[in-house]
Amino acid sequence: MTKNPSIDFLKGLLTLLVMGGHAMELVGRHDLLLWLGSGLRMPLMIGISGYLLNVTRIRTEAARALFQRYSTRLLLPWLFATILYLIISGWSVGWATPLDPILRPPFHLWYVPVLVFLIFVARLIPRSPLLLLVMGTPVSLATMYGFGLDHGPVGTSFFAPDSRFLRYPVYFFFGMLMAERAFPKRYLPVCLLLTLLGLWWWSGLYRDGHRLAYVPARLLMCLGLISLLPSLSALRLRFAPLNLIGQDSLFFYLWHPLIMGLLMAGGMHSFTMVIASVPLLFMVSRLAARAPFIGRILGAAPDRRVDHKAPGGPVALAGT
Repeated sequence: MTKNPSIDFLKGLLTLLVMGGHAMELVGRHDLLLWLGSGLRMPLMIGISGYLLNVTRIRTEAARALFQRYSTRLLLPWLFATILYLIISGWSVGWATPLDPILRPPFHLWYVPVLVFLIFVARLIPRSPLLLLVMGTPVSLATMYGFGLDHGPVGTSFFAPDSRFLRYPVYFFFGMLMAERAFPKRYLPVCLLLTLLGLWWWSGLYRDGHRLAYVPARLLMCLGLISLLPSLSALRLRFAPLNLIGQDSLFFYLWHPLIMGLLMAGGMHSFTMVIASVPLLFMVSRLAARAPFIGRILGAAPDRRVDHKAPGGPVALAGT
């Protein structure tokens, strides 16, 4: 799928929501705004990645070329960030340490392994997005009802993966489906109505903790939003700061906790911490991008002023 300013705009907005949510968690603030953001931001991120996935390419490209493309542009910066965060946090080293960050990623680092897993599932099971959705939905529902809103390993065995590997296929495959066959425009009011109903339902669960309602409310809210992606794409939304963040969303996602943690150590609170971290992240990203090797290690989007080609183009949070 070609680049679209509306998708970059939306990714930039979601990235700011992620940063704002993490900032609120860092300072111990929990309110309705955090509840709303935590309910929709990552399912929608996953849905956008499915929507942007070039299904034909990942299924026809040689396995070695595909792995090299994702390793260079996505797994390398994730691995570097993982090692650095584990060192900073004083992660205890044991015989399971090499496997833990992959199957049970700590902190915010779960997104990249989950995304790569879903991409390779879409390659290894060469079926239509609709059939993949039919196959993946029961897995996601069983995981959601089994674990609620909690994250953690599915089981106690050494190879038990994080529940998010099994929780998010429904959003990813639904995004793929929307890219292949969007709902006719006459159904747009229905999609909007269902989305608003999901938002209202999810908001009401902030104080009334009916756990059995978490799954349908969140699905209605998030799938409704994902169903709007084709219509949002057609609007060609553009706001330069948000579009720039969206284009560099992998870097912002990987490194915002580090920058915000440093700012918090300097005495900043949640709102000012997010506001101050955005220009800092952008400045570091652009400096890193001027040196291609450093930029790739950190996950910075390629600098358009530098005459080099990033293998495979933008991936992950910046598109797949």
